[in-house]
Amino acid sequence: MRSALVGLALLVLTAPLMAAQVTTHDFFRLTQTVSRSASTPGAWRYSVAPRTKEARAYWEAALEGWRRSLKIGLRVKLGAYEVVRTEKGLRLLLLCAEVHPGCFSRPGLPTGLQGWKLDLVLLDLHNTLDLALADARKHAKPYPATVTLSKFLRFTVHPDGRIEVAPYGWKP
Repeated sequence: MRSALVGLALLVLTAPLMAAQVTTHDFFRLTQTVSRSASTPGAWRYSVAPRTKEARAYWEAALEGWRRSLKIGLRVKLGAYEVVRTEKGLRLLLLCAEVHPGCFSRPGLPTGLQGWKLDLVLLDLHNTLDLALADARKHAKPYPATVTLSKFLRFTVHPDGRIEVAPYGWKP
């Protein structure tokens, strides 16, 4: 009888947690294409973009703040990576070995967007970007592979492993 009561108590206590679970695997999509042009046959291109209307709302809020930060010389943290503005342009640095919400530059959110969900969106962004960069490293031979982060950055992954980063869709 006592074990049944303990089981019931655990079920009652964990039920709200089970109902509030949100998956992070579908906020961003990764699109892969292979070039068929005569000048770069077989060059891989990747695109990371928000998948849903909700993800776009969070993404647009982040973009506004991150672009502004880079324009004034601040760093933008993107999970395992950090983008820094230098005299020569933008530079990509490693930031967090184990990615968690503290590894991101947190943008201001407009009314109606929830901070706790922003964490999930940012973690999914990191997972998708990391997957794209890892795959780009594998396919960056003989031509560089390109990863485009929607309306924000373009990463060029060279055959020797170097990654160059440049603004995409805006000017710092």
